Amino acid sequence: MNEVRLPGKCLSPQRDDSGCIIRRDNGEGKLLKQGSHDTGEVTLNYIEIGEGDPLVLLHGFTSDWRAWSQEIGLLSHRWRVLVPDARGHGDSSGSEDAAYGYGARTRDAASFIKGVVGGPAVVVGHSMGGATAMGVAALHPELVRAAILEDPHVSGGHIMPTEAVEWMEGTRDMLRTSPSFHEAVQNMNSPNPNKDSAALRLDASQAIKTDPETWNPFIDGAMFDEFDPCTVLSKIECPVLLLQADPDQGGVVTDEAADRIRSGVADCTHVKLDVGHSVHKDASVEFRRSLFDFLDSI
Repeated sequence: MNEVRLPGKCLSPQRDDSGCIIRRDNGEGKLLKQGSHDTGEVTLNYIEIGEGDPLVLLHGFTSDWRAWSQEIGLLSHRWRVLVPDARGHGDSSGSEDAAYGYGARTRDAASFIKGVVGGPAVVVGHSMGGATAMGVAALHPELVRAAILEDPHVSGGHIMPTEAVEWMEGTRDMLRTSPSFHEAVQNMNSPNPNKDSAALRLDASQAIKTDPETWNPFIDGAMFDEFDPCTVLSKIECPVLLLQADPDQGGVVTDEAADRIRSGVADCTHVKLDVGHSVHKDASVEFRRSLFDFLDSI
């Protein structure tokens, strides 16, 4: 079991009455718990901290719950924060039939909110997680109080250049060989030569834990084959905050896609930021300001 890396005093692992593993005190008397949820298709690993109204964080492709490590502590002052690893990512199980499109991911998130959260939640999603949040909000409006979409992966958005697809194919093939951590770091460094070394190591440690077959629908464009969240935007009843990154800096939501989301969702606040795809990492101050202002409004 992975050690939870949040600031604070390390505790010996214990289990609470629900079977969750208590991992760490965050320095303020709050316990970070690790649990699992069986969706009927896969088993999702998740962490939980804080009390209050529930807020679910959904990470992007090749990440895991650690992608939100900086936000978890801040949000836990007010919210009960729950962060699952997506199927085929982190410590969640993979799909036996390689079902990794948005139909499967939407089912997983809905099952998690029903089974673990136990009621409607605010859902924050980045990239793949953003598209998943859209799907849950549309198909299960009773489960989503509000949705924050951080540069969500949407159909009709940014088209990956050939070199990016080739890199993804190479990464998938590398992961199929169970590479060493050093090999994974070198691979993640290839398209990001100027990235901070600590960030590269985190990226590699997350990517190395993904099922290689999760890459296939991104490579062949099949993520939306079973279900496309953008086709059901009008069914979203909750308030939505769309945080659009700059397409010229790697953002995946084009201006046309952003217009489609804004026009399709009845209650949508749109903020475009001068930053690349990972808004919460690369523009953390602006991200948190937009996030907290929106949360205060709901």
